[in-house]
Amino acid sequence: MWGNLWRAAIVGAVIVGAGSAPAFAADGSYVPNTPDESGLNGSVVQSLCVHQAPAIDYSIVRVDASAAARTASAPSAELVISGDGRQLSVPLTVDDAGEGHGTVLWPGVEVDGDGTVEALPGWVRSGDQWTPRDDAAAWTTGAVTAQLRVGDESIAVPLAYPGYSDTCATPTGVASNGTPGTLAFTGGQWPIAAAVGGAAAVAGGLLLIARRRRRVES
Repeated sequence: MWGNLWRAAIVGAVIVGAGSAPAFAADGSYVPNTPDESGLNGSVVQSLCVHQAPAIDYSIVRVDASAAARTASAPSAELVISGDGRQLSVPLTVDDAGEGHGTVLWPGVEVDGDGTVEALPGWVRSGDQWTPRDDAAAWTTGAVTAQLRVGDESIAVPLAYPGYSDTCATPTGVASNGTPGTLAFTGGQWPIAAAVGGAAAVAGGLLLIARRRRRVES
């Protein structure tokens, strides 16, 4: 009798759970249920220089449980940069699903029709010279944090100004670390070392000559 009751209970449990995802595959192995995921995981933001112009490259990927979960109208997308108690927003172009990729100029960067960089955060070109300025994006060359926002979703992303180098527009007199009025370590170190080494060699040679003279005289 008890055996019949146990069989009935098992059959009832199977019938009740028929509407849910199966817990076992056809071969009897366990298949865990995958939880629904949504958000901007997989999106990437990075800084770079394009033809000497500091820029931001982005690729936005939205992970949704289903296509129905996507917004009916095209959502707005932006990259919000924060730092030094300030904040600014960089609009990004996406499709109706809120996804897309592209490249935009770093805030404060301006180029002319030929692609020549005419302004940088904190700097403006005047002929062949660069003049410091206190524009709205001057602070973005320092330590910043960034957040990617698409519709009601957001995700923190690492971001930093691409810096000053041979591949990026660099104001005259600004080192690679962004410090005005300093020179890079490359160049200038070897001549000093050579001069010190040469002086030491000369002093050593004179000392040997003096010792030899004293020996001969004695």
